[in-house]
Amino acid sequence: MQKDVYPYYPTPWHYHPEYELVLVLKSTGQRTVGDSVERFSDGDLVFLGPNLPHAYQNDPVYYQKNSNLTAEAIVIHFKEDFLGKEFFNLPEMIYVNQLFDKAKLGVKVLGDTREKISDMMLEMQTSGGHRRIILLLSILEMLSVSKEIQLLANSGFVQQSTVSANDRLAKVHEYIMENFKKDISLVDAAKVANMSVPSFCRFFKACTRKGFSNFLNEVRIGYARKLLLEDRYNIAQNCYESGFKNMSNFNRQFKKYTGESPSHYKQRVSQSINASYL
Repeated sequence: MQKDVYPYYPTPWHYHPEYELVLVLKSTGQRTVGDSVERFSDGDLVFLGPNLPHAYQNDPVYYQKNSNLTAEAIVIHFKEDFLGKEFFNLPEMIYVNQLFDKAKLGVKVLGDTREKISDMMLEMQTSGGHRRIILLLSILEMLSVSKEIQLLANSGFVQQSTVSANDRLAKVHEYIMENFKKDISLVDAAKVANMSVPSFCRFFKACTRKGFSNFLNEVRIGYARKLLLEDRYNIAQNCYESGFKNMSNFNRQFKKYTGESPSHYKQRVSQSINASYL
């Protein structure tokens, strides 16, 4: 267990053999788990299984020179056999075993469950010895029976993804996150992967269950939603800041991925925020 405090999260797209609990204490950005791309902010909590590729990319403002922002998180790693090879095969652990299967896709924790587990992770920071183990087992038990969870990655991603493919996909993911505001072509992405365009299209679809353009648009729409929430720019400016070249395509893609227009989304969120202060 560790508490991380950085100017921005430094870890690129990666994977490891341990299970991982990540509680974002402070910062905003985009979280990618397998083929899932979502915004994250303070309080975001996910449980990730072994060898599931993931990355936390902070918003551009965190990378600016002389930024006073910090990215803080509590991270817990453990291997499935850390209490012995047979512990989680006990009949009493059947629901935790089912949770481990879900964690292969990544699990986002919501509602009261998130609040309770966040408090337990904070307590673990100041706990030692057996108390930490008891708290971790309590967290796993709570997660295993909670209805307030959401699976992140598509099952096809896990079935198709391999370690060697992940290495190649990591380079493409890093390239997308660094350049999504610019004009990215299939040819550019294929060069990053050192593949022909047809081979790259098949590879990317097999790994993510999404076409390259769909994945790129998800990243851009996620960033556009963040800009709309901040209310720093008008909708036309948000369009170009997010990497889109014209308003008609921006509006079309925004509605495709969110179910509503940018103006309606902005209005609905503003009303919700204002109502919370009444």
